Amino acid sequence: MPEYLVTVSGELPLRSERTRPRFYRKLLENIRDMAERNGARVLESRLVEAKIWLVTDKDILSHFSRVFGVHKAGVVITYRFSDLEDLAKWIFENARSLVEGKKFAVRVKRSGKHTFTSLDVARRVGELLKPYSSGVDLENPEVTVEVEVRGSRAYLYTSTMRGPGGLPVGVEGKALVLFSGGFDSPVAAWFTAKRGVEVDFLHYYMGSALSSYYAFLVAKKLASEWLYGYRPRFMLVDFTDVILEITRKVEWSYRQVVLRSLMYVVAEKVAEKLGYPVIVTGESLGQSSSQTLKNLSAIERAVNVKIPILRPLLGLDKEEIIEYSRRIGLYEYSSKVFEACAIAPTRVTTAARSEEIARYISSLSGDIVERATSSVKIYDVLSTSPEDVVFASSIELDFIPENAVVVDVRKDRSQKIPNSVSLSEVDLEKLRDKTLVLVCETGSLSILMAKELRELGYKAFSLKGGVKTCLSAMSNEKSTEETQEK
Repeated sequence: MPEYLVTVSGELPLRSERTRPRFYRKLLENIRDMAERNGARVLESRLVEAKIWLVTDKDILSHFSRVFGVHKAGVVITYRFSDLEDLAKWIFENARSLVEGKKFAVRVKRSGKHTFTSLDVARRVGELLKPYSSGVDLENPEVTVEVEVRGSRAYLYTSTMRGPGGLPVGVEGKALVLFSGGFDSPVAAWFTAKRGVEVDFLHYYMGSALSSYYAFLVAKKLASEWLYGYRPRFMLVDFTDVILEITRKVEWSYRQVVLRSLMYVVAEKVAEKLGYPVIVTGESLGQSSSQTLKNLSAIERAVNVKIPILRPLLGLDKEEIIEYSRRIGLYEYSSKVFEACAIAPTRVTTAARSEEIARYISSLSGDIVERATSSVKIYDVLSTSPEDVVFASSIELDFIPENAVVVDVRKDRSQKIPNSVSLSEVDLEKLRDKTLVLVCETGSLSILMAKELRELGYKAFSLKGGVKTCLSAMSNEKSTEETQEK
């Protein structure tokens, strides 16, 4: 069974004696959660001065790269030694096969009272290994023999993995992230989590099931691969009435800033109700017309948000944010999110006046904010499927979800739909656990049948636009796959 020695982020040992134990306990709790999510168990664990030693029943080394609070983790073998010569011979016996025919270096870190220094250990081990190698190279070794000496125990690393640093998720409380699922908000959530904050996601549904579908996939990937030690939540707010009101009563140049203002207002109400002390956004200064310094200032003054708004990406440009999205592993899904909040593609003011924003907001229906706030639905990200989220917001789709079963409900099936099943020929009971996308000629019949199937307990949707949309979606998917293969 593999043993690990985990070097914590440099900030943890510097915490006060009262605070430090809580940080270490939380990090170990998060490591246990990481192991369990990846099919392993932590069997033993203990503190080794400022490090954590643990044993698991399966290999989890690669996953330490995504546990905040970890600086480095390594698979180790341990030995209780008696003196320098005993220690050097043990290291030699276990490292000889690693350096054979290669240039090497020996790195030793030591703590405790000994009759020898770290350099003494490195020199003696080097003397023993040199005849079996291509020589010592302290500048550019092919192999580094890395050893930690802690008291009477030695730990020899056989492989290592660098961690992301930061603080253990959960030590700094929780935050509510305004989450579109595009490039910006997920990266903002990641940076916030890196500083020890449990992040939950607030997503505004604006009429695009496709955007909400991929937004949830982004949240799920971020949660399952980075957010350990708690159960992240995804909150869906129906903003379609808000969009409709704005397009009816607000002139073009102010639509984006009014929309952003109402996002703040609803987010604050949700945060107050559910106990979030801060709100996080993916805003980057000057990245878009609604994110100019004057607009951000005017929006906050107009709606008088009292809960602090954190903007981790304020100083990053778009290219930097996209690069982080790639590194985090979210780019594939984030790139598919359609920015449904772009309701004024031209003539957006870059210097809004707070009194004008307030005037437009007061012209909207009096209960518009309350209706949006009361519409919130909360999902456990780890246990919920994206189809369940879309199911709650729409019966019509303009896309075909991954792993969905396409059901052809047309009477005339002379124009074949690839990889589909016919409603008249399939046993629906066998598809009860599947996501069903019904297709007819125009989308009219399929929506009625989808409603009937929902009443019977099926997860059914109607494809908007009918067979034409279906064939187009399948053609686009095939083109994407061919492009990726090339």
